[in-house]
Amino acid sequence: MPTLNQVSGSPLSSMIDVNYLLINRIFVLAVTLIFFVAILLIQKNRGQEIHSRVTTPIKLSLLGFLLLYGEVALVAVPSYRTLLEGLQTLVVLFCLAKLAIYLIVDIYLRLHTQREVPSFLRDGVCLLVYLAAGIISLRMVFKVDLSAIITTSAVLTAAIAFAMQNTLTNAMSGFSIQTDRLLDRQNWIAIKDKNLFGEIVNVGFRYTTLRGLDNTLMMVPNSVIMQNVVTYYGNCSSNVKPATLFEVMLGYELPPERAKELLHQVLLDEPSVLSVPEPVVRLFSLADSGITYQLKFWIEDPSQKVPVLDCIYTQIWYAVNREGFSFPFPHRQIITTEAITPFLFSRDHVAAELQQSELFAMLDEATITSLAKQAPVRVFGPGEVVVRQAENGNSLFIVLKGDLEVSVDGTVVGAIRQDSFFGEMSLLTGEPRRATVRASCEVWLAEVTKDLMQPLLKANPAIMETLSAILAERERRTSENAPGSGGQLSDVPRREHYLRSLKEFFGF
Repeated sequence: MPTLNQVSGSPLSSMIDVNYLLINRIFVLAVTLIFFVAILLIQKNRGQEIHSRVTTPIKLSLLGFLLLYGEVALVAVPSYRTLLEGLQTLVVLFCLAKLAIYLIVDIYLRLHTQREVPSFLRDGVCLLVYLAAGIISLRMVFKVDLSAIITTSAVLTAAIAFAMQNTLTNAMSGFSIQTDRLLDRQNWIAIKDKNLFGEIVNVGFRYTTLRGLDNTLMMVPNSVIMQNVVTYYGNCSSNVKPATLFEVMLGYELPPERAKELLHQVLLDEPSVLSVPEPVVRLFSLADSGITYQLKFWIEDPSQKVPVLDCIYTQIWYAVNREGFSFPFPHRQIITTEAITPFLFSRDHVAAELQQSELFAMLDEATITSLAKQAPVRVFGPGEVVVRQAENGNSLFIVLKGDLEVSVDGTVVGAIRQDSFFGEMSLLTGEPRRATVRASCEVWLAEVTKDLMQPLLKANPAIMETLSAILAERERRTSENAPGSGGQLSDVPRREHYLRSLKEFFGF
């Protein structure tokens, strides 16, 4: 085993002052031990996970001190002392390598990039540092002539490079991916040719790891990303939100302007769709079976694309069927039977609900039955808006099935249950809607409009007296239950106010 002075004049030591490192091996071991113990205590104090890259150098430095003690204790046995000196040289070199890697990767690069250092870059630095440590150990400990290896390894290197060309291609592609900010971690990308969509979790030497919408991990070779068209979808913290595009086909019987208005309103009513930029609906093409519309919207979180599309498709179905239209589809036969109605309503049920309502309790059975037959039943899907705050309206809704939530200025203030009704102020006085009502589940609503009420009031004007009294009583109860209510108020001025409003609204 060569001594320190014997190797200090070698060509390798002219590049790296190995003599300095070995003479100061105690200093290297002490610095390594103190540094990583301090890092360990800091991470424990912060509650962070302790990695092996912190604990391993501590163990190596303690092993180095143990070997140093053995070298001193066995000074009288030259053969053992030489062996321990060689082992200690290896330990010191790898302690120094661990220290250099941590300083470069976990401190300098982490502070420089202000983010987690990718595994590809960490592996690259480790490879270079360990390669340097290995070369030094070969020369210093094992006394290997490196010049002979270098001159005889050209053919071997070429053979290895040819055999590992795919691996090298992936490694070079990984380096290119690391330099592209659009391919950073937490960004969402799609490779449509490979039917891949997911969040970038990690970029390694051979492959990039994506997390799909179902939380599965997909390991995509780096060369696949570099050789295919990649669509960038951003991330939750990105200022630029890529748009989501999809197409819907509707029938020719539905006017395009009405169809675009209907689809646009569905997008606006979906809470997950951003209002800025505003959703866009365009007529895309005139197909054989119907008109294709292209819908474009933006969402905050790309991972919610599929759930949001599910809600939008569902609400489009309900909205289109509620308008009395259906979706076109290719067919090869003439349909002579009547189309099956998606929903079957019991008019007796509607009449019973009208009879139980205090607004219509004064009507006779024949009038109630006639009104129930004429009142349309509307079906709304989960999340759809039935009425909007400050919107003009002239109808009342009776809940036949399902529940709804009520919100004022964007804040949920209550719920409407089955067998209840809402919208009486708009029906009887023409007032704008006082709140936004949204379906919590699939709801069936019987709608009583101004056109249905006007003949009833014209035939029996005395009903308006009863209706105005009911409206005044309902408002009095609402005022008394409101926070900060000043107590009971007289119903007389309110009743007279509603009576005047009824007469003005219905033209009496």
